Amino acid sequence: MSTIRTIGETIKEKLKSTKFANHVTNQNWEYVWMDGFRIVVSEMLDLKPGDKVLDIGCGDGWFSIQNALKYPSVNFIGIDLFEAREAEEISRLIGVKNCKFYEMDALNMHIKEKVDHIVLFMALGNICEKYSDIERLFRNCWKIMRSKAKLLIVEPFEEDFPREIRRKLKSLYELYRKKGRSYGEEKETILSRKTVLMALENIGFKILKITQRSFRWYMSEEEVMKYFGFKELPFKIPKKFWVFDKPKQVTIIIGRKTRT
Repeated sequence: MSTIRTIGETIKEKLKSTKFANHVTNQNWEYVWMDGFRIVVSEMLDLKPGDKVLDIGCGDGWFSIQNALKYPSVNFIGIDLFEAREAEEISRLIGVKNCKFYEMDALNMHIKEKVDHIVLFMALGNICEKYSDIERLFRNCWKIMRSKAKLLIVEPFEEDFPREIRRKLKSLYELYRKKGRSYGEEKETILSRKTVLMALENIGFKILKITQRSFRWYMSEEEVMKYFGFKELPFKIPKKFWVFDKPKQVTIIIGRKTRT
């Protein structure tokens, strides 16, 4: 079984001379790798050989790809409405054999086989805009999960941002959407942790653990303008700022399907 360090080195080596080389350089690598956090957090699932893990809203596929290298006897299935093909190509270049990616809308999933675990790694805010979306997504998850299957959610919720940042961040996202620039993976929303937990419990998931993970990164005013595609910001922001893709911290939730 590969160590976290060797997995990072393998990914860098495999992609450095490809069209995806920008993923493994400078600040992009900081997000792609996150100090191996995607692998560390997967330990909470207690993965076993033969397990099937569904990675919803997989984006470029980094959760599945990194963990497929760590757990070669576990099968990973990633779905994403916009980046599944890119994830598939990246996994092929790295040489991963135990993960597959499909273009699919998470709110209208058609997964035929039951899965042992489901992961939503910084994906909820790209999939759900309102409470009805959240409940619909969790019901879809429930239908394809085996008895006592686990659901892992890693997400930057409203409560994960400093209070003085929270209001300004939400205003920036509202302006972003009003300008009509919100599309695909960039259609982001900062959700409430309290609301998501309520939806999980309403569906019937038992919450096993809730914890947080903080990060050292932050964004400057220039980086925030580039992130949202603004030539200037509508108001002054602090020197240190955080957004969905680069949050100050994330909440980690482990839930379990408790009844059939």
